[in-house]
Amino acid sequence: MRTIWYMGVKTRLTAEIQAAVARACPRAGSVLDLMSGTAVVAQTLAATHRVVANDVQAYAAAIARAYLVHTDPVRLARALDVERDLGAAYRSNHAALLERLTPAVALEDAFVEAHGLAPDAADPHAGPVFPAPSAPADLARARRGLPRDPAGLAAAYRAFALQGTPAFGEVADAAVVDGPFRGAADLFARATVEARRADPRLRPYLLATVYYPNVYFGLRQAIAVDSLRCAIDALEGPLAREKRAHYLAALLHAVSVSTSATSHFCQPRGLSSDAEVHAVLARRALSVPSRLAAYSREIAATCAATRYRPGNAVLSEDWRAVLGPRWGDVQADVVYADPPYTADHYSRFYHALEVLTRYDYPVLKTVDGRLTKGRYPALGARHRSGFCVRRQVEAEVADLVRLTAARGAALVLSYGEENGLLLRTWRDAGCSRAEALRRLERLAAASYGDVSLERKPLLHSGQGDSNHTVTELLLVARRPRSARRRARRGAPACA
Repeated sequence: MRTIWYMGVKTRLTAEIQAAVARACPRAGSVLDLMSGTAVVAQTLAATHRVVANDVQAYAAAIARAYLVHTDPVRLARALDVERDLGAAYRSNHAALLERLTPAVALEDAFVEAHGLAPDAADPHAGPVFPAPSAPADLARARRGLPRDPAGLAAAYRAFALQGTPAFGEVADAAVVDGPFRGAADLFARATVEARRADPRLRPYLLATVYYPNVYFGLRQAIAVDSLRCAIDALEGPLAREKRAHYLAALLHAVSVSTSATSHFCQPRGLSSDAEVHAVLARRALSVPSRLAAYSREIAATCAATRYRPGNAVLSEDWRAVLGPRWGDVQADVVYADPPYTADHYSRFYHALEVLTRYDYPVLKTVDGRLTKGRYPALGARHRSGFCVRRQVEAEVADLVRLTAARGAALVLSYGEENGLLLRTWRDAGCSRAEALRRLERLAAASYGDVSLERKPLLHSGQGDSNHTVTELLLVARRPRSARRRARRGAPACA
């Protein structure tokens, strides 16, 4: 199972997590993946347990839903056909946007070709999907204006991408829509976006095209993302709900690996060097529809090969709500928790995926009347976690342990030793590394009668840095001390 590009993905720890769940409760029939992220752990555990996956971020819940919730995954896999399912609606939306943006797309294609790359490059596992090459006359016209020398060519692309591409004016119609974008002034108008905030189903879909062009995606890619999102929403007929979930997850995977940022969406790249211009164009040359098709096949094959237990579910709630009022929908024997480790709020790194999942044209953050470089949603619309706040993290972890125990469930907790904010906070206060680990065990032992802690060295890379060794911790807590138990027939499986 390949995942989206994600910090802290647990692909290399699935065997250890499976073993930890088995130790936590050998007779467990069900597991709650409390903060499911990429869904790699939830999908792995689904081969042996009923799984409820939860994540407060809608994009993560959308990915989990595609892997876990089916009436018949084999039947779904056989019914999927990208052309038949998405083709007509995709082409209609694409044509409506391209009608206004043909000169700008042709110029982008000319830049891509001038750097020795192929526009709309297909994934080798899927081939061309919904190709729409620029007309030869449009491409020839765009080529004529390009410098011949490499330095001049890179400078010209910087000007096109950083200064010449309009930005939707959040405060007023401040965008300068000129040059190759002249015919698209209506798309970037504030009234156009406000109408879609009132009704996001208005066509053409254009969120990525006006929020992110030459920011996290190339212009051709942004048009494709909007057109795919439109086609997914337009699905009707048998299995429409499951197909929408499936194709949305495939789109999120495709967008994740096609972004011209680094491995996330914290900031777009600055094009500060000629080499960076080439690297960005290499990403912007990738076909998003072709990558959607490739990931669609991978997700369908993974699901069809898994024998699921009945009753899987996906929630998108704050973790306290899941261990609180939503527990009746969960009733899990084991809770697996992988909270954020660091002071970095994940919503900042994956905000574009969240926006594309919700597709509600959120109000964007501005500073002095200008959009931020990262095009973030306004701060109030972004999730912020207590696990990422130094003064809150100890209480947050303690509450997680206590509330899980109060539900009568065993707990498996993943945490980072070197970069885990809770352990760092304790070390900064004077604890040795060994004492910080003992303190974590004591915190769990306040709610559980049996606690063990395992350490697993891993090579890690994130936020563009090179591989370095980190230590992943797995805390296994059994025999909850709380007198509260779930109401169920017979004795609790993991009491």
